[in-house]
Amino acid sequence: MRRVAFLLGGALCASLCVFETSSARADWLPGPSRAISIADSAAPNAPVSSYAYGPRAQASIGGDLALFSVSHENLTFRLGGSALVAFEDASRHAVLPGESQRTAFALSGAWAISDFMARALGPGKEVELSLALGRDFALAGTDYTLSDRYHPDDVPFGAGGDYVSVDAALKTLLGGRFEQFSRLGFRADLNAFPDLVGAHAASDTVADSLHEGGEYQAFFELGLRFHACPQIEPLARLYFDLIEPHDDSAKTLALVRLLLGAALPGKSFELTPFTAFEAGHGEGIWVNRTELRWSGGVRLDAR
Repeated sequence: MRRVAFLLGGALCASLCVFETSSARADWLPGPSRAISIADSAAPNAPVSSYAYGPRAQASIGGDLALFSVSHENLTFRLGGSALVAFEDASRHAVLPGESQRTAFALSGAWAISDFMARALGPGKEVELSLALGRDFALAGTDYTLSDRYHPDDVPFGAGGDYVSVDAALKTLLGGRFEQFSRLGFRADLNAFPDLVGAHAASDTVADSLHEGGEYQAFFELGLRFHACPQIEPLARLYFDLIEPHDDSAKTLALVRLLLGAALPGKSFELTPFTAFEAGHGEGIWVNRTELRWSGGVRLDAR
């Protein structure tokens, strides 16, 4: 864990050394932690406040913030983080969820490249590379006991744990009113690092002590946003992930999620009514549930 923290800190120091103090511009609390925002992502752990029902209740409180950014010519570096606390039901049909809880926290460094990509790939294109250190955790509600039948190929601990992730995002402007987004990423839980050098016993110890059920996760997202007018911006996001468990006897998990909505931008917040369709693994303590799900609700994101 300490070496991983040094990795992120080293990337930060290297980035700051690139900028010349005479021409670089620094800003404190400049907004989201990424230039290509992760808040309107269709990922289940997107750092956004939301409420949804269909026919089981889901609610979350989340946020995404850059602590500071440094810009120099065509490169902008942001250091920030995101947090999410989510509640979800899986058996009852109450209005407010309370059967399970999951949390997600991450500290990230992101490098946005704009002018260079415009010259290389054409105008209206921006690329962002990100490195993150985070932790996911899942547990049952205080008054709820998990009654799901256990199977030998189940992934324990809700597939959560401590992890390092890298991703690359691309934003393209199409015809002035359309924005196309794509993001490709890879996550490695801490138990994966001993496995890389053949220390399988040490990997097992890390996974058990840190409650890590997964070992690797790959994810991809594709989105489109239409700037119809200043008051409404329809959007669509397609998200896919694949979780490879630490235990060789456990099954590989997959999820496909489609989110359709209409963003209503404001000065400080953005409200997005949405509907979502998904197939595959669940989240948190229900990660081993493979089913078709539908939900409809609203999301609130600070701009």
